[in-house]
This record gives sequence, C-alpha cells and structure tokens, in this order.
Amino acid sequence: MGKLLTILFIGLCSFISLQLSAAEPQSAAEAEQQIKALQKELKSLGVWLEEVQSEKSQVEGQLEDKEKSINELLKQINTIQDNIKQSDGQLKELAEKQRRLKTNIQQQNQQIAAQIRAVYRSGEQEGMKFLLDGRTPEEIVRMVRYNRYFSQARQSLINGYGIQVNELSLIEKSMRSHRAQQAREQARLSEERKVLAKQQKERHQILAKLQKDLRTGGSKAKTLKRNQQQLEALLFKLEEALAQMPVIDENVAFGSLKGKLNKPLGRINVLRESGQVNLGGVTLSAKEGTKVNAVYHGRVIFSDWLRGFGLVLILDHGDGYMSLYGYNQSLLKEVGEWVNTNDPIATVGSSGGRTIPGLFFSIRHNGTPVNPLKWVKQG
Repeated sequence: MGKLLTILFIGLCSFISLQLSAAEPQSAAEAEQQIKALQKELKSLGVWLEEVQSEKSQVEGQLEDKEKSINELLKQINTIQDNIKQSDGQLKELAEKQRRLKTNIQQQNQQIAAQIRAVYRSGEQEGMKFLLDGRTPEEIVRMVRYNRYFSQARQSLINGYGIQVNELSLIEKSMRSHRAQQAREQARLSEERKVLAKQQKERHQILAKLQKDLRTGGSKAKTLKRNQQQLEALLFKLEEALAQMPVIDENVAFGSLKGKLNKPLGRINVLRESGQVNLGGVTLSAKEGTKVNAVYHGRVIFSDWLRGFGLVLILDHGDGYMSLYGYNQSLLKEVGEWVNTNDPIATVGSSGGRTIPGLFFSIRHNGTPVNPLKWVKQG
C-alpha cells in the first residue's frame, strides 16, 4: 500500500507541475505549499486504508494475497503474449523482405548471366577490331568510352547483387534469432500458465473457506454493507486528496456526456444476484478475461485490491466525476497513468470473494452514485 501511495503522489504531483503554466500564475512557495498539502492528504489516506484493511479476517487476507499474485502472473503472461505477437509481426516483415530480395537476386542473376554471355560472344579482340576496320580516331574514342560505361554498369550490377545477397543472409540470420526467441517465450508462457493454474486452484480453496466463514459468521447482506461502507469511505478520501488538483483539460466535459459514454464492455448485460444490497453500481455479466475498457479519458487514481470488490481500478474524469471498475481478474494500468476513451484498463474476473465472473461498474459525481446505465451508449 505504501508503494501504491508513493506512485499516486508522484503521478499527481507531476501533473501539478505540468499544469502550473496553464493555470493562474503561482509563486514557487504557493506551488510547494500545494504539493505539501496533497502529500499530507495522501499520507492520511494511506494510514486510514492500512487500518481498514487490517480488520479483514485471515481468510480474506489469504484471498487478497492470492488474487494479487494472480494479477501479477496475468500481467507477465500478457507481456509474454505481446512479445510473441510483436515477434510474429517482425517475422512477417522479414519474410516479405526475404521474398522481395530473392526475387531481385534472381532477376540480377539472370541479367549478369546475360551480360557475361554477351561479353563472351563478342570475344577479347573486339577492341582491336576498332583499330583495324578503318574507323576514325573519334569513332574509336567514342566506342572505347561506351565500352567503359557498359563495363561500369556491369560492375555496378555485380556489386548490387553482392549487397543484396549479403542483406538476404542477414535477414535469414535475424529470422532464425526471432524464431529461437519465440520458442523461449512460448516455453516461458507454458510455465507461467502452469503456475497460474496452480494459483487459481489455491484461490478456489481459499474462496470455499471464505464462503463457509460467511455462512457461519453472519449474513451476506451484512458483509456486503460493510464492504460498501469501506468503498464509500475510500472514495471520500480520494476526493479529499484530489480537491486541490487542477481540472482535467478536456474539450468535452464529462457532465455533458450522459448517454454518450463508451461501454466498459462490448455488451451490457446486468447480472441480477439474490441477496445483494445496493452498492452504488451495477454488476455486468461477462466471460473471465474479457477486456474492460475506459468509458472516457481520465487518470488512474486507484489500482489495487479492496475488500469485497477485489481488484479495483478508479478513474478520475474531472469536475467531480469518477468511474469505478471492480471484481477484475487483472489490472492493466497503474496509479498516475492517463488513459483515453476505450483503452483497455483491466480484465473481467471474480476477485474479492466472488464465485462467478463479472464487472462491478459505478459512476460517481461528487461522491454520489449515479445510474451508470443511463450514462453509456444504448444498443
């Protein structure tokens, strides 16, 4: 948690530094005072969150550790897959270059062979014929010059042929290197997936313990209410920390986009669950691993595990608007990062103690939840 808040502080302070020139003129002392005030707010948030998280049960602590570990594994797997995809693209480019070079080399080979045959047919005495067949000195000089040009052209063709043969050799060497690297990445990917399967199995075992504790220790509604209160408190603390931040510079204000926001998932299918209290948002049904997209431009102000909501990412859109994405399998963005509309920010999961995958989606304005379904595009 300390690392999270350090990153948050650096990201937000960097933003302040970049925006000072666009805001009203400030003295260095005022700017320093602003940053110190923000630092104080973030430290306060860190202490509070650590205290709240310390209240969780041993099983909840195990679940948090396991889901964070799975998140890191999925990030590594995603990186490996990106590397393999990039390598595939490079191999395709190299294969196309190889094809073009082979075609060029074949054509040059034919041209060189034709010129060699022509020289052979003309014979070595061609130059002497110029002197013996009654040509004038001017004609002889002109023919010698032409002969020199042809000789230079042949040499240039031969040199170009050699360069392309060498280039082809380098490309084929690069392709062998890429294929070897791909094989290593595929082997690494296979190992990471084995570890992931083991971690997911262990998570299911922890989840079974947690469900048992819920049945014996109190009502599910009571637990959900506690989780909701913790989320509300976190959002309030975040708003306090962000109160001093400059307004996000965006041509279109978030508040004017009701009914026009991009969907966080390709298809909106609300999941109705029995015994669920109002958490200030909706749970959307989706397959595990489905990409979650940002509904609008903003900056990441929270990217961590939260009791009851699992792996959570929160975006600040300015003017008091935030969007929240919970229950994720993995988080693709870090605190302080900027995202654009429709950027992938997470993958759908069942973290936080859930048994089925889904996305908790919420939009807040000055801390008050609004119906997120009325804010996204319909259809």
